[in-house]
Amino acid sequence: MTNVTWATPSVGQITREYYDRVFETERNQSYPTIDAVERECGFAVNKTDLLDAARVLACPVKINPPNWQHGRLIYSTARMYLSRSDLGHVPAFTFLDIGTAKGFSALCMRWALNDANREGHVVSCDVINPSERVPRNTVAEVDKLRTLDEILLPWIFEAKHIKFLHSTGGKWLKEGVSRVHFAFVDGKHNYESVSSDARELTRRQFPGDVTIFDDVHIEGIGRAVYELRDAYELNEVVAIAGKRAYVVAIRKGRR
Repeated sequence: MTNVTWATPSVGQITREYYDRVFETERNQSYPTIDAVERECGFAVNKTDLLDAARVLACPVKINPPNWQHGRLIYSTARMYLSRSDLGHVPAFTFLDIGTAKGFSALCMRWALNDANREGHVVSCDVINPSERVPRNTVAEVDKLRTLDEILLPWIFEAKHIKFLHSTGGKWLKEGVSRVHFAFVDGKHNYESVSSDARELTRRQFPGDVTIFDDVHIEGIGRAVYELRDAYELNEVVAIAGKRAYVVAIRKGRR
């Protein structure tokens, strides 16, 4: 991967062309460890679909370069999970995305369910109200602010099968859901929040169920995740050394 240094632009510089330049630079980066995950899982998200979505939903302008490799990780891991023969009897899966942002992770979950021809619900929680027109740092809002539904219009078919909630993941989990088959945790980036979400998920995942934790290179998040080693098999995937790492956590126990 090529190291790229980014400067934070002033408001007047954040144009469509600026977003496009950032996107074009990042799309040319290579991530061998994520390539290896796709080969191991035996599934890979459609590259054109991924890039079309990433340009709008996962390419903010900020100090560090954008990165949408979690979309590939979510899709491949979810497809491998859904292919398990012992889950053939499950009538409908529950997938949880903690930290909606612009809906990219939830969209990748929805693609995995659709492509596997499995029924399921994708629930995505965020402390930002999806119905509000607030800055979300996307090329889709260079002319005006938009709601999440408006940003996701190009993916209306998938989005109408995703439940976007103005809530924390922990709050939703406590409302009575009995099982979460697959989850992606990318909410509040501190030890307390990740640890709390993880505890709630541990109570609602059965042996073999999966949670992917983002940003485990951040000390507090990594500490919270590695405290789960008694309950989960933890597999770290490093996309960018020292800057972007994930843990794929598989619930332990007899299936």
